[in-house]
Amino acid sequence: MENAIKIQLPLSVSYPALEAVLQQQLVGQYIPKPEDASGTPPYAQILDIGIAKSSTGSYDVMLRVKIRILRTVLKRDEVELYVLATLGYDNTAEQLFVRKFNVVSRTSSGFYNTALEVLANKVAYSQILKRASINLGDIVAQELKKANVLLEEGLELKGATLTGKVESVLVQDITPHPGKLSLLLELKGNVAADVFDLLSLMPAKQEQG
Repeated sequence: MENAIKIQLPLSVSYPALEAVLQQQLVGQYIPKPEDASGTPPYAQILDIGIAKSSTGSYDVMLRVKIRILRTVLKRDEVELYVLATLGYDNTAEQLFVRKFNVVSRTSSGFYNTALEVLANKVAYSQILKRASINLGDIVAQELKKANVLLEEGLELKGATLTGKVESVLVQDITPHPGKLSLLLELKGNVAADVFDLLSLMPAKQEQG
């Protein structure tokens, strides 16, 4: 008899792996894009981006975004913005995204920092962070494939063999760590158990003193 099951599986993704994807998506991009319908000339270009665990308890990660300012009023060769971000996961789109954020600047000029932070917080989500969404669909699909290969061959546990198929994978939780991001996956499917050693599944008999 087959029964619907749910299995929780932890998955870790290193920050260097996430960083490589972000750099591929964002480095060299202009803000806003020259082809945007607004016709507004770009005021900045993204030169580099990094990611690490946030030291601030209310946020998950810190993004370091190096940009070149192109507008006359705030023109400088290079500045670094630090984006404190709380992450979310869209199971339908299979994307890791920034749910909440705050942008800070750390130049030597207090006036420049204030002006840049006002501007950056105003446009950060639409111009930078929306593009920083990371599609984890391929990674999740690989875990689904691994689980089904094991179940197809027969996953042998203590006293029983499980066979069947996992139908779907959902991300239940995201936890930042110093060197990686951990996602808790919930695998749903139908599995049959073939018990070959009933004694091993029973609780150990306690000796009477």
